[in-house]
Amino acid sequence: MLSAVLAQVLQSLVVLAGAPLYAGVLARAEAIVESKRGPSVLQPYRDLAKLLRKGSATSDQASWVFTVTPFVTFACYLTVSVIVPVVTNTPLPLAFLADLIGGAFVLALASFMTSLAGLDTASPYGGLGASRASWIGSMAEPALILVFFTVGAVSASDNPYLMNHAIAGSPYALVLPTHLLGLLAFFMIVLVENGRIPIDSHGGTTEISMIEESRVLEYSGRPYALMKWGSWMKLFLLSSIFMNVFVLPWGLGNGADLPAVLLAIPALLGKLALCGLAIVIIDTSFAKLRFFRIAEFLGAAFLLALVGVATSYVIGA
Repeated sequence: MLSAVLAQVLQSLVVLAGAPLYAGVLARAEAIVESKRGPSVLQPYRDLAKLLRKGSATSDQASWVFTVTPFVTFACYLTVSVIVPVVTNTPLPLAFLADLIGGAFVLALASFMTSLAGLDTASPYGGLGASRASWIGSMAEPALILVFFTVGAVSASDNPYLMNHAIAGSPYALVLPTHLLGLLAFFMIVLVENGRIPIDSHGGTTEISMIEESRVLEYSGRPYALMKWGSWMKLFLLSSIFMNVFVLPWGLGNGADLPAVLLAIPALLGKLALCGLAIVIIDTSFAKLRFFRIAEFLGAAFLLALVGVATSYVIGA
């Protein structure tokens, strides 16, 4: 039991410490592909250290919603880190809190609070980003839940750990049409949820075109550090789920065996390198879609997941 608790703490620490590094590596890789020098891979840690030392300025129009949102969103992402397989394939003590669908609702809560905070300050940019993000989320969240149904149809479970065991124990499942369609749809959702091209430009500073960044434009200092850290954790978590459940379900440690869990950390970094490579290629090879074309992209993700679910019934019949 003690080993499982330590593995639970270690998994959350991996997410907390690894998320800024993952974001830094992606930023540096994108700069290299674009023939630029780019920032250091450790730049996100430096940004966090700088922001955590600073005070914050709050709009006189803001209410308690603006104040508590950074803590709520950070707690949401930290909660997801204990219910999904990141470095272990054994259900940990807190894994019973929710399944993947429950995890999707926790992520939706974080996005909802961020949108409320964007509206709370009466900032035109915050309202613009919040309305756009809500419109995108209204189509992305159903697609995300439907994607989990595709994996559940293959593994006969909605528990992420049992999904991992089912896919890892039957390599044949990796090539099933249901699984492949769900895999492609989920990767599209990863791009959507993290404001990556073709939906948004995560490094953009042109206010009229920002979506994710405009929702947190009014934050500064320590609250802004929590918001940025949370967004990096979200990218890290969704990429980990994508690799550990959909693509490479092997290489995870047993929660009761701490040395195996420690060995799983380098394996996770290797998996994330592959996922990050795909994200970097898309970020540097495609242009951002016009806003009203985003519905077509999200519709394609939903349709792929829907066909995947339908295919599972056809194969089962």
